[in-house]
Amino acid sequence: MLSAVCFANYQIEPGTKLRTLVEVPHTLNAIPVTFINGKYDGPTVLVTSGVHGSEYPGIAASMELGKELKPEDIHGCLVIMHPVNVSAFWARMAEICPEDGLNLNRVFPGNSTFSRTYKLADFLLNEFILKADYYLDLHSGDLQEDLHPYAYFPGNASEEVNKKSRELASLINVEYMVRSTATTGAYNCAALHGVPSILVERGGTGFCCREDIDEYKDDVMHVLQYVGMIPEYDHGHFHTFTPQELTKIEYLEATAPACWYHAKHSGEMIEEGELLGYTTDFFNEKQEEFHAKFSGVILYMTPSFSVTPGRVLCAYAELPENYVPQAPHTHVHTHTLPEKVIE
Repeated sequence: MLSAVCFANYQIEPGTKLRTLVEVPHTLNAIPVTFINGKYDGPTVLVTSGVHGSEYPGIAASMELGKELKPEDIHGCLVIMHPVNVSAFWARMAEICPEDGLNLNRVFPGNSTFSRTYKLADFLLNEFILKADYYLDLHSGDLQEDLHPYAYFPGNASEEVNKKSRELASLINVEYMVRSTATTGAYNCAALHGVPSILVERGGTGFCCREDIDEYKDDVMHVLQYVGMIPEYDHGHFHTFTPQELTKIEYLEATAPACWYHAKHSGEMIEEGELLGYTTDFFNEKQEEFHAKFSGVILYMTPSFSVTPGRVLCAYAELPENYVPQAPHTHVHTHTLPEKVIE
């Protein structure tokens, strides 16, 4: 049965679309949100972008989809947030929120009595994520990260949620999908609360390229089609990639303030023991060399020359035994929906 849906203080009637700024209680922040309550029954899907304010392609894709999609396209209710972290977006700040210096994706489930970032996480979880049947979180390499496209799905939730999340990740047109064993992050928190969720990574280093935007739009639309929200969507191509699951990931972190010389780029294959990069001081005296602990592929690399303790220098993953190289991605998207017959 079609019915109104409620998020925060907003009630959205069936067959309507609302684009508005949603205020986060007890902060000075407001999130641009598009609500589309469709003309037909279906699931509730939440799409977030800009949890980190300088990860741009997902934000642009969300803005465009929010404008383009209409209630007559939708079976169920679609909620798109673009971007979540508005203050970090305007501050052009990597990873953290300017008000308290915290990483939003590291404070879930949040707390309404703590600082601004905790309040935001608590608001997102209770007013949006827990009301969704499925959740997609769109990220990129941040300002200092060169990234090869891939997706994460949770591995620490219930067997059913893990399985449904993996199915969603397998729809994304990327070479790799990573089974996460973490409990932090919006998507992992959602999964632990029973909501099948994925995090998708595309683009990085402050770029907002049309190719990445279009890929993201196709990612979202393909998932919406799969869950029954937009059954008529024709994505106009066959996906080039079938994501191959990665389970062994190494996140290489800086141990001291230093200048970082990286020796590899995202997407490159590496061999065990191979040099990944090294650090020096301001007098160009070498401090530390970093070598691969195992063979695999670079998922993302920090090309930034300046690094501080605890910052990730690169992430690399071991390839599965049955790994098969896949062809480069070259197709063109059409993103078409059939014309609706006006009744």
